[in-house]
Amino acid sequence: MMDIVIESVKKIQVLLEDSGCTDAGVVLDVDTDADTCQFESGATMSATFGGRSADFATHDPIRAPTKISFMFGESLDTPPVRGAACAIINVVLGFLCMSRILHACPESCHASCRNRIHQEIAGKMLFCIGSLGKTERDFSRHVTGNLSDAEIILITGDGIIAKGTGDIIENYKNTKRIICIGPSTAGIARLYEIEHWCPFGRSGID
Repeated sequence: MMDIVIESVKKIQVLLEDSGCTDAGVVLDVDTDADTCQFESGATMSATFGGRSADFATHDPIRAPTKISFMFGESLDTPPVRGAACAIINVVLGFLCMSRILHACPESCHASCRNRIHQEIAGKMLFCIGSLGKTERDFSRHVTGNLSDAEIILITGDGIIAKGTGDIIENYKNTKRIICIGPSTAGIARLYEIEHWCPFGRSGID
């Protein structure tokens, strides 16, 4: 079994080894004023570290000061802590200049983004892991519940923390197109070199 959140944390631990960053403080909070991605749902949990911030959309946000090292060697077996780990992964990769997508785009970009993804999938059958937020109905005629019938696997923020997602990625990475969508998935997509869709996502907050 491949747990993609736990394996991503291991990659972060290796990246930061001997850097001194692992014991530096990270602040997890909820940003009620944040722009929200149309492909995500829930509250915007922000992680702040080293002068950078990054977001993860979740229905189980955590508000707490913590350290990067809180993730190391832990089971990360509940949605709140898995979401918190992803938020921290996102901000760490932003701090290291390895990921530029840290925040959602403004609502003014939604129509263009939605049109682009529809052109990208071009009527292909999708297997979705996670909720597609406000766009669920737009995709309904292209979604199949049968993984073997899908041409594209689409993974959203709550999908990336779901148990079993890592196994699906491992089993189908060579036979199906896999797309992580939205800013919440940016960090793990970068670590695993998975195609990532967030054309208007931002690295900073204006």
